[in-house]
Amino acid sequence: MCRQVVELYAACRCLYYQQAVDRCPRYGRSGHGVQRMTVLVGYACSEHSRPISRPQFLIQSKL
Repeated sequence: MCRQVVELYAACRCLYYQQAVDRCPRYGRSGHGVQRMTVLVGYACSEHSRPISRPQFLIQSKL
């Protein structure tokens, strides 16, 4: 069976990297599928690891 490794960030499950399909001798035949294996890497992507910005009206300065 053909295999493909897909790497996802562990916290957010966003795609980190999708490897090419490792072909077996039956590749391309009718009814033959690809087994996908998921590997969790790192923690979170750059989109989900940014600090949350606070609205200006909630920020209070101490005088």
